[in-house]
Amino acid sequence: MAPLRFERDFRKALVEVCRRMYQRGLIVALDGNVSARLPNGRILTTPRGVCKGDLEPEELVIVGLDGRKVSGRGEPTSELPLHLECYRQRPDIGAMVHGHSLQVR
Repeated sequence: MAPLRFERDFRKALVEVCRRMYQRGLIVALDGNVSARLPNGRILTTPRGVCKGDLEPEELVIVGLDGRKVSGRGEPTSELPLHLECYRQRPDIGAMVHGHSLQVR
């Protein structure tokens, strides 16, 4: 995959990750979340209360490293503080995936 340079590319990539996680049963319905650090340093993240298997690129939310919403229709994931702290502590992190997979017995 070519390096992602534009916000629209990041949006498409995050939505694809969410769909694949959903299709493989790694997340269900509203569970889990994904985020990525944009080239401008802001964070693109999944919104709260949206099924990740049905997510559309325009539904993603952009926040600053301070957690304040910059753009997007919905609210950012409730797990945003976890993501932000990881990004603050590790400037080398470009993206995060947080799943709530089902336990297989």
